[in-house]
Amino acid sequence: MRQKLLIIFIVVCYLLVAANSFAAPSSTNYQLRDYSFGSGGSEGSDSTNFSLFGILGEFSQGNLSSSNFKIGAGLPNTILPALPPAPAFTNPGSYYDRLHVIINTGGNPSDTTYAIAITEADDTAWNNIRYIQSDGAMGTALGLEDFLTYTAWGGATGTDITDLEPNKTYMIKVKARQGEFTETAWGPEATASTIVPSLSFGVDSDAIVFDELNSLNNFTDDTKSTVMTTTTNAYNGYVVYGFATQPLTANTQTIPHYGSPNSAPTSWTGYGFGYSSQDNNLTGGTPDRFTNGGPNYAGFTETSPGDPIVDTPGPIITPIVAEQFTVDYRVTADPNTPAGVYQSTIIYIIVPTY
Repeated sequence: MRQKLLIIFIVVCYLLVAANSFAAPSSTNYQLRDYSFGSGGSEGSDSTNFSLFGILGEFSQGNLSSSNFKIGAGLPNTILPALPPAPAFTNPGSYYDRLHVIINTGGNPSDTTYAIAITEADDTAWNNIRYIQSDGAMGTALGLEDFLTYTAWGGATGTDITDLEPNKTYMIKVKARQGEFTETAWGPEATASTIVPSLSFGVDSDAIVFDELNSLNNFTDDTKSTVMTTTTNAYNGYVVYGFATQPLTANTQTIPHYGSPNSAPTSWTGYGFGYSSQDNNLTGGTPDRFTNGGPNYAGFTETSPGDPIVDTPGPIITPIVAEQFTVDYRVTADPNTPAGVYQSTIIYIIVPTY
């Protein structure tokens, strides 16, 4: 009986040495990351201050988990990529319709692909889960084509998730794949909020008086202007249009609009009432048409909403705060124009594009 026990002990020792005395089988291109044998099983042992959990052999499935942690056991989990940590999820531009995400790779290789899920923050059970599709839109189905590499998700720069609702808090989470049958669970969540669209627009004066018209200056005044101030988070920018309700008019007498159009302003010649924009990147024609060799002038149209006077095109990465543009005016009256109080109303309309 003693000899039989001794034989078993020697065999067991030999097998244990055989299983642990060699490096993992590998070649130039491949390496087997986990191999051994056993029947599988576990046992726990506890005392007041310590706990020991022992494992013999392999688990083919199952999870070891607590309220805060979970570990995958067995061979399938050894080939999974690392579970992606919570991504960086922010609103860097005070956006009302988009949020910014940067994937946290968790140290995974560059060929690992990732999927992003999103829902509103009050949907804690993720009942209304949506997925960011390969084209950047949100969808209710997640396909293999929606798993993109870290680089395809924008790398360290990240990417925007668009078409969100204003004044909402959203949460997202990420999962990873690397090859076949290697999809992780969803990683921890991150939250961020959109804000409400905003717009503030004003001019520095609601009336301008041309009081420098006399024979000494050839009945010309070009010292008056309007300063426009805009604050907005309109992602696609804004345009300010302007038109006049009538020419400068006193009873039946008029001083006409200057003859050049907004699309082709010119250096000042002749008579009339006109304006020049200091915006050197203006829509509606050659961007610097008012400032190149200028100031160049145009006459106001009398058709609403008018011509573009100043603008800031999008995309607006950070909100526009107290941005100012100046519009200059000029009047040159014909010396034969009867004296009088000549009036017109200029209407400026700001059009933000959200």
